[in-house]
Amino acid sequence: MTQDILDWQMSTPNGRQFVAELLDLCGAGALAGVGNYAQDFYSLGRRAVGEDVQRLIRLSKDGLDKEYLMLKEHQKRMESVNDGC
Repeated sequence: MTQDILDWQMSTPNGRQFVAELLDLCGAGALAGVGNYAQDFYSLGRRAVGEDVQRLIRLSKDGLDKEYLMLKEHQKRMESVNDGC
């Protein structure tokens, strides 16, 4: 993923939703370790991908602002889902 592509994704609500869901799928920021080496290595690899994407976001121009906006939007969507809306 190039910085230009990620910047483009982060410039729209749909793009930010895609990136937020990708980070959730990767388990970025989550702790890994279930005691099964194969499962742990798989989880660590997934998480590393998500953390690389986060790093690219933070290195971009206004990256922290974009990440904060993405997280706020994602939280709002999750609250709507949990409220049954």
